Amino acid sequence: MGRRKLFQVEGDSMLPSLQPRQRLLVKPLALQAEAPSDGSVVVCRHPGDANLVVTKRVWRSQGQLLELRGDNPEASTDSRHFGQVPLKCVIGVVTAVIPSTGGRSGR
Repeated sequence: MGRRKLFQVEGDSMLPSLQPRQRLLVKPLALQAEAPSDGSVVVCRHPGDANLVVTKRVWRSQGQLLELRGDNPEASTDSRHFGQVPLKCVIGVVTAVIPSTGGRSGR
């Protein structure tokens, strides 16, 4: 499980911590892993749509259920809307944000 996966932030729900289109390195969660700690940023499958992948912060961990929230409440659909998320929906924990290379300045 030492391999990291690459994901990209979509939308404004994690502003100002994470910008749209920022790339993230994610450590996959082992099948029998404990829940990520409160405050961790995770990538997970939306509990109502398994085809949708979201990036959120663990607000509160309660065993096999997580309460997830975006850092930008006005732009975030999170546990306040869809309820607690089963641990099995978590793909992994963000371990690093990959800095942008090149691109425009001033953004």
